[in-house]
This record gives sequence, structure tokens and C-alpha cells, in this order.
Amino acid sequence: LEILASLRSVDVVITGPDRPSGRGQNLLPSPVKTRALALGIPLFQPDDWGASDTQAIWGSLKVDLAFVIAYGSILPPWMIDSCHLGVWNLHFSKLPRWRGAAPVNHAIWKGDEETGVSLMKISPALDAGPTVDCLDRPITLASDTQSLLDLLSRDGAQLIKKHWLDLIRGSCSLINQDEQKATWAPKLTKACALLSVERPAIEIHRQVRALQPWPSVEFNLDLETIKIRSVGLMKLSSLNPGTLSWSHSEGVWLTAGDGQAVEIVSLQRPGKGIQASLQALQPWGHQGQKNLLPS
Repeated sequence: LEILASLRSVDVVITGPDRPSGRGQNLLPSPVKTRALALGIPLFQPDDWGASDTQAIWGSLKVDLAFVIAYGSILPPWMIDSCHLGVWNLHFSKLPRWRGAAPVNHAIWKGDEETGVSLMKISPALDAGPTVDCLDRPITLASDTQSLLDLLSRDGAQLIKKHWLDLIRGSCSLINQDEQKATWAPKLTKACALLSVERPAIEIHRQVRALQPWPSVEFNLDLETIKIRSVGLMKLSSLNPGTLSWSHSEGVWLTAGDGQAVEIVSLQRPGKGIQASLQALQPWGHQGQKNLLPS
């Protein structure tokens, strides 16, 4: 948003309605709304793109160029057609790989070595429009979804800046996507959080990193559901698969199904903030072992 505002006057920012959040379910604005208000940019928060008043308000804006970034709703054809310079999307993957709602999560979870951000012209089919450019970004064992999204967002801003003159002139060179290489990144669900300790350590490691900040991988310890918030190293283990072990000298480790163990760096217990894993496990003793395999 700041890059766009620096390039040209932004007529309006469109974002979703304020949503209830937290234990009190208070209505909170989206981060983009907060930033738009700080920059003095007019806001529009439609509840329904099919409503006649939404169409009337949009028509009155006379928009000729629009950008969509993680909006979360499918835009109607009449809205896309109304912008004669196009509606452009920053999609956080190397299209056509990982079309859909959760591209960064799935790239990490699948074990991709790199991802990227694509500047794409929106078409009727989901994430299938022609692209202008893509900036690549490596995925490391330290990458989780939130940290990677932060980097990709900055990369995307630079993409817009790089191609700005061609965008406003309507002279971008477009590259059609290869449909044979398309893969899908469906929306995450709470069921994704299930921890299967029988799986290899690297798969558990990827799952934890992919599901930050939501829904977060979970396990049950004495009827308490605990979220794994971050992981670190991996090493060989002599313990049985499914064993969660902890001590001040060794830290916290989860032995996986392949005999490798994953270092558990931070955890979150119900009703509490994120804690260092040893601190979170203090109610179960300064050191110990628990088998997390289902009984």
C-alpha cells in the first residue's frame, strides 16, 4: 500500500468488514484498513459484491487500474471488466504452482525449495490469468508461513514498482500459464492441525512451519491440547517413536516415526501466550518423557 501511495494517488482501498477477534470477540480492523486510515486514503468495506449499492458505489469510483492482494473473496466479472487497465493480483507462489487460497502454507508443507510472488492479471478462472513477472524466494528450514509472507509482501511491492509504467500505460508483456503444471493450494482447515507422530521428522518439521500462525499443529498431553509454535534442529534419537522428552540440559524433543527427533522450540497452552517449550512444560516437571502415540 505504501509503495502504491508513493507512486500515485490511491483513490480508494477496499478491504473486508471488521471481524470479531480474540476471547472478547471485539471487532477489529484489518491491518490494511489501519494503514489506509493512517495514510488518509478513503476506505470501502463491502459486505456483498452482488448488492446493488456495492455496484453503484464501485461505479461511482471510476477505477481504471486495481490491485488485489490477499483479499480473500472472488471478485465478480463486472468489477474486473470495469477496469480498462486491468485488475492485477500479487499471488504468493510461482504460478502456475500452488493456485488457490493457501499457496505459502502448501509450498512449505510439500517441501518446496523455493517459492515466489507472481504479478498476474486477473481472469475469470481462479489464479489462472497471464503473468507479467515473478520474483523467487528460497524456502529454508527456518522459514515459516508468517516470516515468508512478510518477505514475499516486500518482494511483491518491488514487482509493482518495477512494472509500474507499463501497468499504467497498458503495455505489459503477458505470459500465459502452463495449465499442465498447475497445482492447487486449498484453504486450510482445523483438521490440518492434527499431529501424526508416526510420520518422518522432516514432514512434522514442515507441517509445524507451514501452519503458522494458524491453525498450528496440536498434540494432547494429559487431556490438555497444546500447540507447537516453532521448531528448530533435527537429530537421531534412541527413543521410541512418539516420545516427547524434555530436560534443562537437552531441551524439548519429539521423536518421529523414522527415528529422527524434532527440536520443539516454543509451545502454547490453552489460554496462554506463546512460551519457550521448557517453560510451557513446567507443570509436568523439570524433565520427563511422554508418549504421544494414540492409545
